[in-house]
Amino acid sequence: MIRNRSIAFTLALIPTFAWAASYRETKDFADAVVYTEQAAERYGAENVLFVVDIDNTLLAMDKPLGSDQWFEWQEYLLANEPNSPHLVAKDFGGLLAAQGLLFAVGTMHPPEPNQPELVAQIQATGVKTLVLTSRGDEFRPFTIRELKRNGYDFATAAPSIGLFSGQSEFVDETCSRFVPYRLDDLAAYGLTREDAELFALPAETRDVSYGDGVLMTAGQHKGAMLLMALKLIGHDYKAVIYVDDHGRHVSRVYDALARRGIDITSIHYKREDANVQRFEYSDKQPITDRWQAIERALAFKSE
Repeated sequence: MIRNRSIAFTLALIPTFAWAASYRETKDFADAVVYTEQAAERYGAENVLFVVDIDNTLLAMDKPLGSDQWFEWQEYLLANEPNSPHLVAKDFGGLLAAQGLLFAVGTMHPPEPNQPELVAQIQATGVKTLVLTSRGDEFRPFTIRELKRNGYDFATAAPSIGLFSGQSEFVDETCSRFVPYRLDDLAAYGLTREDAELFALPAETRDVSYGDGVLMTAGQHKGAMLLMALKLIGHDYKAVIYVDDHGRHVSRVYDALARRGIDITSIHYKREDANVQRFEYSDKQPITDRWQAIERALAFKSE
């Protein structure tokens, strides 16, 4: 299975806007720093928001098992080869449970060693920073652990958010969990009927959570999730810099924010592409063997 990372078709559907909006590709995270500093000079740091993905962007798994590319392969097998001997679970819930275990026992590293310093450089300008991830809230403890272990600090430079009345709950003093939208009251969540149709937003949502500068969206449309977050933040940002390794998320965020008249620089970060491609063409049996060894160890402990 080869992952289609092309966004050409999606971008072809995006109209041309009079204001500044751009799509970029890079293998060097330092480029994101340059674009952010340029935006801060133009609009003032207080009017710029830097938004960044986690998996294969801020962090990559040290081992293939449990990596972003491994998870996408498993999703593909569930949908297309449900009898594959390589599958680690019989359904998506089981796959999430397996991923959670691998996050718990695994470690991660920045794709570029100096990325924590580059993020800190952005934060030193006064620009607020926000992590926007497709991970679900059940992975929050392991996510925050690895971000901190690798030297990232998003809590101190994160934008403050309000909460939707009657729709939120406090997880602890640093984190809240809430419904990201309701189709019968879209405006309250910073969304429109056109957004719902364009983004094919389902009526049934999954809870998201925000804390320590990390918005965990449980696999929901990142463009819609960022519009919702901007509504909660309540600040009229003039420019947003967004960095993600997945072309589909880059284009979705570009589309969502450009339609709001925001100067969006959406960056497709391709540093891990060679490792992703290496995984896609690799012999998967050793990875499956490793998973089965973990399962045997867990079964032995439970006896």
